[in-house]
Amino acid sequence: MKTSKYVLSYQISEESTLLINTLTGAVDLVDSQVYRFLQSPDLGQGRIDRSMIERLKKRGYLVESDAAEEARLQMVADTFKNSKKRLSFTICPTYSCNLRCTYCFEGELTHNGKAFMNTADVGLVFQAIDELMQTFGRESTIELFGGEPLLPKTKPLVEKIFKETAKRSLTIGIVTNGTYLDKFSDLLNANRDLIRSVQITLDGPQSVHDLRRKYADGKGTFASTRSAIDTLLKIQINTAVRVNVDRQNIDLVPELYSEFIKNGWVDNPHFLCNLSPVRDHAQKGNYDYFLSEDKLVSEVFRLFENPAYKKVFQLNMLRNLAHIRSVLESGRPVQPMFHYCEANNLESMVFGPDGYIYACTEVMGDKEHAIGEFRPTLKMYDEAVKLWNGRNVLAMGECKECDIALLCGGGCAYSALAVNGDINKPVCNRVRETILAYLDYIRDDLAAEASG
Repeated sequence: MKTSKYVLSYQISEESTLLINTLTGAVDLVDSQVYRFLQSPDLGQGRIDRSMIERLKKRGYLVESDAAEEARLQMVADTFKNSKKRLSFTICPTYSCNLRCTYCFEGELTHNGKAFMNTADVGLVFQAIDELMQTFGRESTIELFGGEPLLPKTKPLVEKIFKETAKRSLTIGIVTNGTYLDKFSDLLNANRDLIRSVQITLDGPQSVHDLRRKYADGKGTFASTRSAIDTLLKIQINTAVRVNVDRQNIDLVPELYSEFIKNGWVDNPHFLCNLSPVRDHAQKGNYDYFLSEDKLVSEVFRLFENPAYKKVFQLNMLRNLAHIRSVLESGRPVQPMFHYCEANNLESMVFGPDGYIYACTEVMGDKEHAIGEFRPTLKMYDEAVKLWNGRNVLAMGECKECDIALLCGGGCAYSALAVNGDINKPVCNRVRETILAYLDYIRDDLAAEASG
């Protein structure tokens, strides 16, 4: 008998410890006696009653052997593999963009990317989608991405994408900078029943937004972005405002909240705001304001001392944090994360204007990392598909021995390629510190629950 390797512990006080079993989904508060027993269960027998030992076994904190736990891990993985999943089809009409944002991960691709789809290409994309939906038999959605998908030149393409989406009774989500939204408002309004949401980025009040998100001539985009949000809300389209936060703008979130209030957005049922970290998945270190996710979490929770901010600013785009919060704040059992994001497990396919299909938006335009092509006909690259689809914590030896692997999923696949040169090498990215920062934030609540 031994303690499971998948137990994350967090000491609340001298007398109380939070245990999270990331494999079985158990979350429990235990006293110091039980916690000490779990440090050396073979030596501790006789110091704790048999009923508690049986409970610890049932909850998965105690296992008979490594082999027994390995078998349980494989069983959970098989259940996950066979569970119903959604397939997201992302269509990029172009890689070109009219902005020069200071932290853009696409970089030169958007500056020099002259490729645009034509209407025939859109037809080929949907032929491929039909075949892939039939092959995988999953619920599917359409995403519109770029570059910037809503440019004057792309309007006929977007119109055809809407028509093809409607034919298949699918829904569509759009990611846009909003600078040409006035030229698309009629089209969006006519198709609003198809649109799940439109994501648009506003990085703070005008003083900081215009420093970060600007046109090629250096002019800021705050006014056009604010106007685009107003337009979307006016025509009753769900509008997900994204705020990319880092050291440059984190302290200006209260000013941004005041902007929301002034514009009458906060009480609009179609308005949502997500804070998102500016990420450096390639770890190039070429941006001055990066803030590690754990430090960002600490700063955000400091802001959340004001309940008005906590109500408005959501943290759903912080993947690992969102996962553990859903467990501890909703009371639902932990659902293991066998992979970090939808780029693995064949949950995402990105169609580029170059005729290739990618698993991830961060590698689009790099044909070396394509998983298939759709022009002139659909062709999937079996080895590349297997590489991306097979990336999970079971494929990475380091992860299989880590207590928080099933809260982390092994990190970003693109980052593994860029940093490690190997998609099956994990990238930890201070996940443990992020989780602990959150537990520090809720420590008082946990202590009250333990004493109650």
